[in-house]
Amino acid sequence: PPPPPVAESQDERQSVLVDKPAIHCYKCRDLCRGEVLRVENRHFHVSCFTCKVCGCDLAQCGFFVKNGEYVCTLDYQRLYGTRCQACGDFVEGEVVTALGRTYHPRCFVCSVCRQPFPSGARVTFNGRECLCHECTQPISPVLRDPSNPSNCAGCGRDIKNGQALLALERHWHLGCFKCRACGKVLTGEYISKDGMPYCERDYHSQFGVLCDGCEKYITGRVLEA
Repeated sequence: PPPPPVAESQDERQSVLVDKPAIHCYKCRDLCRGEVLRVENRHFHVSCFTCKVCGCDLAQCGFFVKNGEYVCTLDYQRLYGTRCQACGDFVEGEVVTALGRTYHPRCFVCSVCRQPFPSGARVTFNGRECLCHECTQPISPVLRDPSNPSNCAGCGRDIKNGQALLALERHWHLGCFKCRACGKVLTGEYISKDGMPYCERDYHSQFGVLCDGCEKYITGRVLEA
């Protein structure tokens, strides 16, 4: 963003610099008197320095310049901002671009072990997820043992690096705790069936019971009559 506006008093300036021409507001073109905002080499009445889109007061918040127009941060992000492929939030400052996608540096991690990719490291994209070199290596059937308490219950690999999740009395890589039906990574609420996790939608579609009265899925206790 450009530097913040600087408040000046036009009356004070003219009392000292009487030989200079009067300053006019860049927006309304009227003569500037009293308090004036200077933005780069332009001057504004305080009431005239507003967002081109929503009209909010830019003297009290951050702003961007787009095609010579001043736009508040919220409208700039909404209209021109780039969202992180992983978290969906707008990206500002330092970014990581890979495979035509943009990420926050903190969000650009392996989908399985959740470890950040070192600078210059090989990244594999399988069509849905980004994986580090270690997590793309084939493992023998002996090592793929989900029943081993030290291994991930999802992929069977040894959990020795990165973060792990304890759920359903087993350990999982964060990227391996997925809905058994659709494969979506579960980061919030889930429902278990036969020791496997499901997202709420898929659980209800496969195992849910509909109420005969409201035709909504029933959760919790069911009364039979």
